[in-house]
This record gives sequence, C-alpha cells and structure tokens, in this order.
Amino acid sequence: MKLSIKAAMFSGIVFPGAGYFLVDKKRRGIISLIATVSILIFIMIDIFHRANIIAEKIVFGIIPYDIAIIREQILLTPGNISPETLGNLSLVIGLIWIVSIVDGYYLGRGIEAKS
Repeated sequence: MKLSIKAAMFSGIVFPGAGYFLVDKKRRGIISLIATVSILIFIMIDIFHRANIIAEKIVFGIIPYDIAIIREQILLTPGNISPETLGNLSLVIGLIWIVSIVDGYYLGRGIEAKS
C-alpha cells in the first residue's frame, strides 16, 4: 500500500494526526494528538457533570427511571460548557481530523515522489 494512502487511513481511522507519524512529521502528530485529546477531555468532563446530575435525580426519586424522561433530562440539564461551545469544540475536532487526513495524504505523496 502506498505511504500516502496509509497516512490518510491512519489519520482517518486510528486517530486524528496518526498518519503524521508514518510520514515522519512527529511534531504535527503530537500537536494534533494533544489538541484532540484536550478537547475530548473538556467534552467528557461536561458529559460526566450532566450524567452525575441526572443520576442524583434518579437516586433521590426526583425523576422516574424511564428512558424517555431520562433522554429529555439529558437535553435539558445544563452543563459546565454551553451547547454552542460544545458544538464549536466538535467542529474543531472535525477540522483537525480532516486536515490531518488530507495533509498526511499529500505529505505521503511528496515522499513517494522523491523515491
């Protein structure tokens, strides 16, 4: 398999920026990795916060153990991060992912052309 395809597939399937390690651009790979993991940590903290609030309401009998009501509570429970910010963070992860796929592909093509 060509290096360009491998780099694009690694970034697309394994993790954003993973393809950079195949084309010997470790700094870019580390930056992509750190940025993605940092954003995911912020998102997960917000998810755990919301889940904790809903779980406490269920335990104390404030809301019944009904999946439809719990789903509604997921949408209504305020988190640490606004919904707009969560959307923007998700877009940033998507952009990092797309850029790393395309960039890894073109960097791989450059290496293939030199060989």
